[in-house]
Amino acid sequence: MATIEIQTVGRSAPPRVSDEFVLELRTRSARRPVEAIRPLSAREVAVAVRHAHDEGCELALDLSGLRRIVLDPRQKTARVQPGVTAAELHDAAAHWSLAALVERGRLVRASLLAAEVVLPDGELVRADGELLQEIRAGRAACVLVDATYRLHDPAELRR
Repeated sequence: MATIEIQTVGRSAPPRVSDEFVLELRTRSARRPVEAIRPLSAREVAVAVRHAHDEGCELALDLSGLRRIVLDPRQKTARVQPGVTAAELHDAAAHWSLAALVERGRLVRASLLAAEVVLPDGELVRADGELLQEIRAGRAACVLVDATYRLHDPAELRR
């Protein structure tokens, strides 16, 4: 299993898109059937979506490489990328005596506080209130690349 980067508060500089990624993107998207691209950052997701949009081609994404968890125990929040499972977040939050609201093995969308998404045209944006509601309802046409969820005291969840 791949390692998960866990941070507490603080934020590192976003990674840059490498020339190797762009070359792999062009090569894989030109094949039939299309081979999945495995981006390692939100910017790489945006570049891949923009490429598919501009070229009018199909895009297969493997988001399992996006595995960062950033915990803020004081604010009781967790920023997670799409490659992080609910169980992995549970284990990371338990260290701080916190828990995420989970249903059927998935994070509950109602706990979503903020999100960064890639729109269908490849633009990387922070979701506004309206888009957050669409994401919570499961109707958003975007790729979620970073999500902030509310964490809870485990005793609150047992009620």
